[in-house]
Amino acid sequence: MFAGLILAASYALPGSGHAAQAWPERPVTVVIAYPAGGAADVVTRVVLNELARTLGQPFIAESKPGANSNIAAEWVARAKPDGYTLLVTSPWFAINQYVETGRRWEPASLAPVARFALTDNLLVVPATAPYQNLAGYVAFARSQSNPPLQYGSPGTGSTQRMAAELFLGQAGLNVEPIQYKGAPPIIPDLVSGRVSMAVLASANVTALIQSGKLKGLATFGEKRSPNTPAIPTMAEQGYPKAIVTSWFGLHAPAGTPAEIIRRLSDSVREIVSRPDVQASLSAADAQAAFLDTQDFSQYLQTEQAMWRDVAAHLEGKK
Repeated sequence: MFAGLILAASYALPGSGHAAQAWPERPVTVVIAYPAGGAADVVTRVVLNELARTLGQPFIAESKPGANSNIAAEWVARAKPDGYTLLVTSPWFAINQYVETGRRWEPASLAPVARFALTDNLLVVPATAPYQNLAGYVAFARSQSNPPLQYGSPGTGSTQRMAAELFLGQAGLNVEPIQYKGAPPIIPDLVSGRVSMAVLASANVTALIQSGKLKGLATFGEKRSPNTPAIPTMAEQGYPKAIVTSWFGLHAPAGTPAEIIRRLSDSVREIVSRPDVQASLSAADAQAAFLDTQDFSQYLQTEQAMWRDVAAHLEGKK
């Protein structure tokens, strides 16, 4: 509903017609809420490079990690709504309103443009861990309950933190989260065994699994990933409700002219339909998954309802 109001309002923005027709006349800044090198950064750059070629101006990725993505979201929400500042969103956009207070932005302060990709989340453990499957990890975690094991979390309201808590709740495990600023800082501690496990986007860990530095015990996808077909799903291992897929989309400040949003959405649609782009996304452990502005808005409403229920469950555990 709020998305529809935003888009309707953007049509009425005075004096926006000429600017929208001329856009883009200079580089566009695309803010990413996670550190450079993370899944969001790697997957997004595939699309940004093609947007630059298609629209004739640089689309510059700018990383603004921290505060569980709220720094990036606030920055873009306060930006001028002229199409020159965009935000890469993922499930945190639907989650944060239910798990954090004191935010200085709201979902309604950002207008959805398009969803462009999906990626799996994997539960991974150090290669030196004394177990080979999820059941082994569960048994080991129960035997180490005092003090409990620790796991690496990319942020309080991150998709991966919520996915980890979904699994831990269903398994009845007490494993303490250690907070990091995104996924990349977790990797060294995970490889060295300083944390017992992490749930991370497949783009961050597939190469490490293939090189033998990490073990992948489960995917949170509905089916096994084609890039890691030997790793079973959570559902296959007795946790059918632990299905969590990460998505990537674009948002603009509320009030951005509808014509700019439409042109962006149409450009993304064309880009992710190309076989070469789909191959590049696959190489980054993602898959093209386009939704236009209207469908993306509806998808976000479904996401918000799901995460509202999960957040309420986690609050009940306190």
